[in-house]
Amino acid sequence: MANSTGTAAVSAALQSGEPIRWATIGDSIAQGAHWTGAERDYVQLLEERVRYELTRYGDSFARWAVSGATTSDTLGRLPAALDLSPDVVLIGVGTNDAKAGPDGVAAFEQMYDTLLTAVLETGAIVVAQTPTAVLRTCRYNLGDHLPAYADTIRTVATRRDVLLVDHFAHWTAAGSGWAPAEWMADPTHPGGRGHRVMARTLFESLGLFAADSACCRLLDH
Repeated sequence: MANSTGTAAVSAALQSGEPIRWATIGDSIAQGAHWTGAERDYVQLLEERVRYELTRYGDSFARWAVSGATTSDTLGRLPAALDLSPDVVLIGVGTNDAKAGPDGVAAFEQMYDTLLTAVLETGAIVVAQTPTAVLRTCRYNLGDHLPAYADTIRTVATRRDVLLVDHFAHWTAAGSGWAPAEWMADPTHPGGRGHRVMARTLFESLGLFAADSACCRLLDH
């Protein structure tokens, strides 16, 4: 579910002709670490779509995502990311936060709100993303806890009126409440195919999906 105001803001930025500074903050999935099996992750696919297919050669992509990061960790790294004055910030957290279970939801909501507020105050466009789903065999009972954390992200994103990319809803619908096994590299992390699925959802939310795009056709496989 994308926020139409946020999608329009991204579209306006893309049509402005001015270079866009894109930044990604978050955890191992946002980092594209290890589990992609050396395939491109969803942020690299976004860069391919923007810088190559849309010929936006002046756009830049910086990544401040780190494996194992919680929202609290991401807040600690935020000043360095914002020092580059990004125009669009993609946020990918929640999976590691969910290890805290039901007792951690309230604190997560407060920290996530603080994170969004800090980015919004710079004037950057925020792209909030729910986590991907996990397999039944995932540790920490993440499968039980993630729905509440995904719902918290939806709540805060709606309250702050920012663009929301709801990976969790798409994944649980496709996998009957869990992640489809063929999209995963292990019980917690998406593999290469999972990142292509994420990229398609992101493209559609940002208004970047096009049937005649070679990059977009790749996302169907």
